[in-house]
Amino acid sequence: MADTYISKVFVNLWKQAITLTWAGPNASQQPTGPFHCSPGRGLVGINCDIEATSRRANTNCTPKGEWTVLGYQRRFVAFPEAEWVTQFQSLERGIALHYYPVVPQYPASHGCVRVADYDIAKLIYDKTEPLKTKVIVHGELRPLPDILRRGQSGSAVEKMQMRLVEVGYSLSVDGDFGPTTEKIVKRFQQDAGLSSVDGVLGPATYDTLFENERSRQRRALARV
Repeated sequence: MADTYISKVFVNLWKQAITLTWAGPNASQQPTGPFHCSPGRGLVGINCDIEATSRRANTNCTPKGEWTVLGYQRRFVAFPEAEWVTQFQSLERGIALHYYPVVPQYPASHGCVRVADYDIAKLIYDKTEPLKTKVIVHGELRPLPDILRRGQSGSAVEKMQMRLVEVGYSLSVDGDFGPTTEKIVKRFQQDAGLSSVDGVLGPATYDTLFENERSRQRRALARV
């Protein structure tokens, strides 16, 4: 009888989530996710949302596209805190899925996909098949956690607006942090029970806005 193994690893950059597809006799009984992760943040001046750019070396981007698992390391020699290393795309670039003790709500790595759950990183290490398991990376990166306020504009503001729409608020996604966006940010802060309702996307507002759905549900239940 064939072994049960992970046939596909999907990495959603926007949701910062990994989901697993399994093959084999016990596939339906295996965990699928989503599991929290954090991708590469890119270098200053590098746009990792451009697929061709994300694939280049020396960009600190997680490469978009469809790849295969290439090999494994128990941990990175230079970064021993990175464990259960499952490499894909290019052995030369050293791009991999791996456990890491710090996995924030924003892109943070040098190009690898940090996996928050130690056991899931080990599961990917143990249950993928080299040259057979696919790793599929897609989506836009979240904005970096810079402070955003009224009067600013650009892609980071646009992505903040996208996220506000995604969690249920109505506003134009135009990249302009004007009075309407400020009003919506204040409403979000108030609805989330944050201590500061100032219309500024600071660290606490960022973390709450981009938290995963499971954490959001837990926080909502805690407030009841």
